[in-house]
Amino acid sequence: MSEISILVLGEIDRPEFLGVRSTLKSLGRISCLTEVKQAIKALEAGEIIPDVIVIAQAFPGQFSHQDADRLRRLAPLGRIVRLLGSWCEGEIRSGQPLPAAVRIYWHQWNARAGRELHRLIQGQCPSWGLPETATEEERLLQSMAQTPRHGQGLIAIHARGFAMEDWLSTACRTCGYSTVRLRPAHYTLIEGAAAAVFDASDLRGEELDQLRRLTGALGHTPVIALLGFPRIEDERRALAAGAAAVLSKPLYLDDLLWQLEQVVGV
Repeated sequence: MSEISILVLGEIDRPEFLGVRSTLKSLGRISCLTEVKQAIKALEAGEIIPDVIVIAQAFPGQFSHQDADRLRRLAPLGRIVRLLGSWCEGEIRSGQPLPAAVRIYWHQWNARAGRELHRLIQGQCPSWGLPETATEEERLLQSMAQTPRHGQGLIAIHARGFAMEDWLSTACRTCGYSTVRLRPAHYTLIEGAAAAVFDASDLRGEELDQLRRLTGALGHTPVIALLGFPRIEDERRALAAGAAAVLSKPLYLDDLLWQLEQVVGV
């Protein structure tokens, strides 16, 4: 396993980005700079030769197309990955996103970037290794073509509807896990689960109470909470209720399976 060099550009100390720094520190050498001018100066001087350039963008227009082009010319082998804050969620429909850059929202970072960076460190080709002109769909297909996972253990599933419950159960069983479907009245009857998946919307009111009851009933069994386009306060609420990790919806299957591997430890 080799170490990689990561250049982080932007206000990485914003609340929604706080978890990113610790993730990156465990993966390689990171250099954090706030201004584009600082990054350009460091690249021109050869002080940093990045394998990955993470642009932490809090709002649309914070970094220009020209900024990205200059970074590409100075570090042609470094893949540009945009770490996006919540204010950037409508950018695809109403803004002008930077072309030829990987987009990852802050609430997708731990699973998606963690998975891709580990593949890079291990000498495998991540979906980021595709040409810069590759679409999101092509990167998704590349990710799905990776070596299939072989999970072990029982996964307890609480879902808001049958379709989601069936999808989660099928996905887990396809990768080797056994599954059991939960009902709130039967939380205390589950024994021997390796992990649980709790599907929610905004995690308020009854949903929040159900998550607390589930984590209390399962004790030390890790629970992954699925939330739709969460804000930082939603993530904090889930973690405070006992969730071991939070994943955002719409959900990549690979993100879920990677996160299960992390909490189950297989």
